[in-house]
Amino acid sequence: MTVTTQPYTDDFYDVPAQLPAVGIAIDRVGVHGQRARVNAADELFGGPLDLLCDVNAEVSLGSDQRGIHMSRIERAIAGAPAGLSLPAAALAIAREVRDGQAQDSARVTLAATVPLSTRTPVTGQLSPDTADVSALAVAGPDPLVELALSATNITACPCMQGYALTELVTELGLSPEDGRALLGRVPIATHSQKGRVRLAVRARVPELLPGYALLYRTLAEATALTQELLKRPDEYELVRRSHLRPQFVEDVVRTATLTLARALADAPVHSVELDVSAESHESIHGHDIHATLRLPLSTALTHLNPTT
Repeated sequence: MTVTTQPYTDDFYDVPAQLPAVGIAIDRVGVHGQRARVNAADELFGGPLDLLCDVNAEVSLGSDQRGIHMSRIERAIAGAPAGLSLPAAALAIAREVRDGQAQDSARVTLAATVPLSTRTPVTGQLSPDTADVSALAVAGPDPLVELALSATNITACPCMQGYALTELVTELGLSPEDGRALLGRVPIATHSQKGRVRLAVRARVPELLPGYALLYRTLAEATALTQELLKRPDEYELVRRSHLRPQFVEDVVRTATLTLARALADAPVHSVELDVSAESHESIHGHDIHATLRLPLSTALTHLNPTT
């Protein structure tokens, strides 16, 4: 049945705008698990690219309003400007959500998997790889923007190499000095595992953030990233690289943080914060290991040229 007349005032039908039965403000309420197309630009994407993003959009809610206007949030997501960086797009959506709900602050996250074409290290084959990218934006009294990138890596555990080297030295009759010299020249046996590394940079405005391409280059330098297509010489080079530079998950986050700080050395140091995390899916244990390092860029830069 179609209702052709409206016997009540507009306020009666605008249920979200009504006074709540319990007048308590809510920190965050919003849409989770929404998927939407967002056009964003970055060197890593090769220019503007349509991304299918997982979207979370939240807004603060005052004590005098019963609920949020869902359709206004959906319009804000659908109306995201094209061609911006992903953090700038997230901020534009957050501002629209905040203003559309007439509230103090809004928080939006966008996350997507992007296709990459990388070259294998020895044979130069094109490998169809991916990276996960995300952006966070808070529009309100305490503004915040963040971009993050995560990728899969392989690490070799340093613990077992000492025992493998001892056996090698004993079996071949080498001196301890000759044995230690081998550590930097040939791979020494140990167990390896696959992991995941995430780099994030936070600031108050998108203009202070780097691009995703810089984050990916940082990860490729700081640890050994896996690739989908690897010929046997490429496989050996990946294993060789990880064994010549064995890393605990703690080493990964420290090295990645320092590498990222070096890449951002010219950024306004008082406005940027780094958040680096890594996980290791242990190959000889039933458990996994996780490490997180958060610190201001200014603090990280002190470790580039320590005074002591």
